[in-house]
Amino acid sequence: MPDTMPEDLPEWLVVDEILVRLPPKDVLRCRAVRKPWRAATSTDSFILDNHRRQPSLPIIEQHGEGISCLAAAGDHKIRPVLRYSPDPVSSIAACDGLLILSHQSGFYICNPATRKCAPLPPPPSRAGCWPPNVVAFYRHDASPREYRVLWVFAAQMAGRTTYEPPRYFVLPVGSDQPRCIQWPTVLQSYPASSDFPPVHHRAALHWALSLGITVLDTVTETFRHMSYPAELQGGVFSLFDLGGDLALRHTSGDCLTQDIWVLQDYDAETWAFRYRIDLRAMEASPPLDLTVIYFAPMMVAINERELLIQHGGDCLLHCDIEGVFLGYVESQDHESSLNRFAKRLTLTRHRLQESMISLPLFETRQEDAVHEKKPPFTIVL
Repeated sequence: MPDTMPEDLPEWLVVDEILVRLPPKDVLRCRAVRKPWRAATSTDSFILDNHRRQPSLPIIEQHGEGISCLAAAGDHKIRPVLRYSPDPVSSIAACDGLLILSHQSGFYICNPATRKCAPLPPPPSRAGCWPPNVVAFYRHDASPREYRVLWVFAAQMAGRTTYEPPRYFVLPVGSDQPRCIQWPTVLQSYPASSDFPPVHHRAALHWALSLGITVLDTVTETFRHMSYPAELQGGVFSLFDLGGDLALRHTSGDCLTQDIWVLQDYDAETWAFRYRIDLRAMEASPPLDLTVIYFAPMMVAINERELLIQHGGDCLLHCDIEGVFLGYVESQDHESSLNRFAKRLTLTRHRLQESMISLPLFETRQEDAVHEKKPPFTIVL
């Protein structure tokens, strides 16, 4: 029987069953092969369906060099996403394969898979406040094609006799009309940086803060409070998505154990214990040096069964939810690392799920590219 070639298959089968499963970079290459493929893979429905099929992988920062992500679930290698040139970015935010990067020269938004990039104008400065920072970057559930950024202005305290809470503004990407969000006086913990991104769950953003969970309803644009499990006292808390569930990580005071809880009943705020990771029981090779833990280890879920844990300043360990050691994560690019510190890998709370999603800002950027300076990084994904 002769081999079946792609041109022998029905067009819908190639698009709906083959092309939709490919990584975005491969789909973009296929667009150059046949005009019907280009048209079929350019629709909003195809782009979103293709995006949903891509793995959501943790973003890892390479000290002084750039941003990478895990090569694949179950892999111990990382692949570069962008390189700094010449100075590193100070913070990042991620949503649907899009990245927002903060640099001393300004804010930028890019899609590494399509290599599109554009400056991101922040809200206008405010008297008595420091320059704004990005707190959250999310897709608006009621408007699927609209991406929004939550900005925060921290008050300058010089000359003030009373503390003034930060001011929050929502600004859709591409808009110049920010909306102020009223901060309830009863809430005492404030999200202040994209270094601690919220978990987007049930059309709301959730931050794990010192006094509980702060929630922003993205539809009504109002803040409210949720409580941690009553059984937990002290330690360090963080939130993450675990297979569509809102999960809570509690790190013990000695930073050696991490308990994972899952929110079973959202409205009743009922939590259930799921599992525990005990670094003392982990049989790693080479063995873990548990004398170097000075802070709560960063931990992210690769999927429902696998975890990455930051151990010390330059070590990422891969394990499963039963605490079984699977290996150490290392960079594929050793030649550019001149010393121990250049090789340091820092686990972030951000994730990259590649997409071909575009923004009007990217098209505007192409038209004005001659008159604009280059971004302070190079996309290498």
